[in-house]
Amino acid sequence: MWLYLFGFGLAAGIAAAVTPWVRTYAQEHNIVDVPDAAGRKVHKQPVAYLGGVAIFAGFVLPVLAMLPMTRHLAALLLGCVILVAVGVVDDVRGLSPVVKLGWQFVAAGVALAGGIGIAGQIHSPFGGMVDLTWGRTNFVFMGVDFHITPVANALSLVWMVGLANTVNFLDGLDGLAGGVSGIAALVMFALAAGANVHQPQVALIAVILAGAAFGWLPYNWYPAKIFMGDSGAYFLGLVLAMLAIYSGAKLATAALVLGFPIVDALWAALRRLARGQSPFKADRQHFHHLLLNAGLSQRQAVLVLYSVSVIFGVVALAAGTFAKLIAFVLLVFLMAAAIGVLVSRDAKQRKSALTK
Repeated sequence: MWLYLFGFGLAAGIAAAVTPWVRTYAQEHNIVDVPDAAGRKVHKQPVAYLGGVAIFAGFVLPVLAMLPMTRHLAALLLGCVILVAVGVVDDVRGLSPVVKLGWQFVAAGVALAGGIGIAGQIHSPFGGMVDLTWGRTNFVFMGVDFHITPVANALSLVWMVGLANTVNFLDGLDGLAGGVSGIAALVMFALAAGANVHQPQVALIAVILAGAAFGWLPYNWYPAKIFMGDSGAYFLGLVLAMLAIYSGAKLATAALVLGFPIVDALWAALRRLARGQSPFKADRQHFHHLLLNAGLSQRQAVLVLYSVSVIFGVVALAAGTFAKLIAFVLLVFLMAAAIGVLVSRDAKQRKSALTK
């Protein structure tokens, strides 16, 4: 346990120490997020970008110092480096959604090639195993064994790219994405460190990620002094996705603790596609925006969503596979009901304002 505490503290300390330097650099080079004329963004003054670089520094330095380098870990780090670099370029110069999506698949492909992928069989919530080994082939390249399992590999890529974008969609209020990611990392740590799973290396990676997120968080708490930008959101989402499948950790646990941002991301994509828009086109109709429209402050909305993550994280740790499925269905139902009520309330307020 002392090793885990040290890893958490070291990551938090590095992230906290690096963040002011990154913020100063971003301000001096005008790498800032400027409020838009349409009022989509909730902040009123320009805020420095590149916070993701500080989070990444808080993660990668303790990982390199405390963990032996393996094929899996090398793939994890290389995938993260790719997405952090892409995110920095996007924050500085801007990239098209297609280019960013392409690089996300490259990063996920690197992780998959390094052996981080959904196994050929996964636990069914109804008991037994689901076989994903159809079409499996094996080959050796430069002395390294590779296993091609089309269905499992495709699900792995979609999971990793999807979660990277989910955290990016979540990054709409000060402290929201960083805090929820930190909570999710702690849940993954508790799962991996527990007797049932007992994956010490996965647990150490997860607790280091949590330390990096929480060490950076005070600078992003409302009113934020720095934003993580795409570099941080993509990085956090990718690592959480990889932790969920690294060495057989549980997908159901990650899906539940990150349930509300996953549902919100799916709703956002479907909403935009129904309007004939790109699923990556930003708007102000995410669940956290609806909470603001309902009268909550930024801090209140963030704390409400923290509470949801903690509650379902505890359920994920305590429940079996079938119970997790029931809990996820309940979460989807509650989210759908809340979104319906909030959207209806928001529409009525807009209509009332127009008739005055």
